[in-house]
Amino acid sequence: MILRRRHLSAAMLLAAVVAWLPCLAGCDSSTPSHPAVGRTVGNLPLVSLADPGRQPPTFVGRVTLLNFWGTWCPPCRRELPGLVRLADRLRSEPAFQLVAVSCGGRAPEDMATLKESTNAFLKEAVSPAQRSAIDPWSDPDGRTRMIFSASFGFDAFPTTYLVGPDARVRQVWVGYRSRDEADIARAIVAALKEVAQAQGPPAAR
Repeated sequence: MILRRRHLSAAMLLAAVVAWLPCLAGCDSSTPSHPAVGRTVGNLPLVSLADPGRQPPTFVGRVTLLNFWGTWCPPCRRELPGLVRLADRLRSEPAFQLVAVSCGGRAPEDMATLKESTNAFLKEAVSPAQRSAIDPWSDPDGRTRMIFSASFGFDAFPTTYLVGPDARVRQVWVGYRSRDEADIARAIVAALKEVAQAQGPPAAR
């Protein structure tokens, strides 16, 4: 099940595309299964809902699960707890990060309302032991969504991107199906194995 996202204004979309041009020049245009696969994710203007002063996440050198969701979206509400469970199981793995972007119904966001609704949902749907496994992010002015709409085939909630340590999109899941959690877990494990192999065996003492 998916929810189609609202259309973005032409002016906002054009501004996002112009801002993204330096990345597009170096992106792989290969689209074996989804328009985003093979494209490079650059720096995104995300803001942490827990700590607005925190630096936005970076993607090079880490395996990232980048998820766009909203508390108003029923399939998102079913999917996110499973993603948090995955992140909790991988809490001790420094090469992995979950970047869950909580999105309101429009941009720019009402940040106070977004933070309140996001925290209320996490308190309701995620166990206290697992809650620290997610640091929810936001897209205050909608620019990240504009970028992904223009260049990464983003048109529905929820959408989840697996980004490899080279910052290129590996796989994309649109909507929510019960089997997705296992599929995503397998894809993350495979990507983490590649990171471990690239790093080589630990040095002997």
